[in-house]
Amino acid sequence: MIVDRDQLKAALPDYILGDKLGAGAFGLVLAGEHRQMRRPVAIKVMRAEGPEGTTVNFAHEARTLAGLNHPHLVRAYDYTEAEGLCLVVMELLAGGTLTRRRAGMGPQQACAVGLAVAAALEHAHGRGVLHRDIKADNILFAADGTPKVGDFGIAKLFDGSATASQVAGTPMYMAPEQIQGGRLTAATDLYALGVVLYRLLTGSPPFDPTLPL
Repeated sequence: MIVDRDQLKAALPDYILGDKLGAGAFGLVLAGEHRQMRRPVAIKVMRAEGPEGTTVNFAHEARTLAGLNHPHLVRAYDYTEAEGLCLVVMELLAGGTLTRRRAGMGPQQACAVGLAVAAALEHAHGRGVLHRDIKADNILFAADGTPKVGDFGIAKLFDGSATASQVAGTPMYMAPEQIQGGRLTAATDLYALGVVLYRLLTGSPPFDPTLPL
């Protein structure tokens, strides 16, 4: 994704833009800093228009994050839309992702991460939010090593009867009901967390990743 930095500066005048931190299916993430508070941030840049001209409601992600407050969840500070771009300003986590850190992680550390993610999910589920994409890439670490769950991009509010109207998520971590379009519950996220823990403790995924969905 190519973005015009001048356009971003105009949309976020209170922030100094830094280097690119990463990129994904919907956009990219830049480092930044609030001009007055000197607070380091991560700025998620996404296009409002998704594949095949569909409109993606990223404002939902921002509102979802803003409504959650837990030490193991990434905090959202600000949100704005400008000229077809959606910008979410979030807490900057300098410790990298679980994908990068898991190689040197022992069983006790793996269990500690699992407990932290479970506590974060309990908080989200208690407020009617399913994450639907728990995986190692979406578990990040603060500079002091605190694990935090991020990327609520496909989070869904649920009332106990939510269904997967379309397949969304990462196949390796998706529960059967998520793949088959069944009823989604908190157990859908816990299944994904189980896969994360399995990989941390054994060093291998529970299924052959080359298998079809």
